[in-house]
Amino acid sequence: MPRKRTYLRYQVYRSEARKRAAVTFAKLHSELEARAIVDVDYSKVRFEAIDASAMKAYEQWLDPHFCWEEIVRWKAKEPMSFDLAIWFDRELCGLCFANPNQSRLRVKIVRLEGHPNEHPLKGRIATFALTAVTHFARIIGSQQIEIQEPLSGAIPLYRQLGFEFDSEGRLVKRIDQV
Repeated sequence: MPRKRTYLRYQVYRSEARKRAAVTFAKLHSELEARAIVDVDYSKVRFEAIDASAMKAYEQWLDPHFCWEEIVRWKAKEPMSFDLAIWFDRELCGLCFANPNQSRLRVKIVRLEGHPNEHPLKGRIATFALTAVTHFARIIGSQQIEIQEPLSGAIPLYRQLGFEFDSEGRLVKRIDQV
């Protein structure tokens, strides 16, 4: 029974984090629109769970870096995990899977990938995913986000987003509790 309660509690946390990410970008869209500098219609961005429709859309990607089919199995085994499909209108633009450590002090981004071909959110998937993961981490009381096994080509982007290597060689970002 405790595992089921944990899963249900974290299901609420996952849902709330996705909603908060959507609100964050809706506010940004309004601010940019007011200044007449809208480059993307953020109102068309959706943050959802990785479900059957996301997997069907992922299957259309040409040459993805990761195998996302295994995420379905991971989700079933990890009741505290956070999964994210980032959509622009009806187009799947990115996927993310993160998992807190046992103490919940750190959330590890295990997989993060943008659609390998052209899409409306090209170059922004890490920002969108990090926003959602940060909301999730704050909800569960984590202090850091870690990029697990970062691809060397992505390290400069993660550094731009505030990540640094710690003394143990982990690529981490401290979370400000708001």
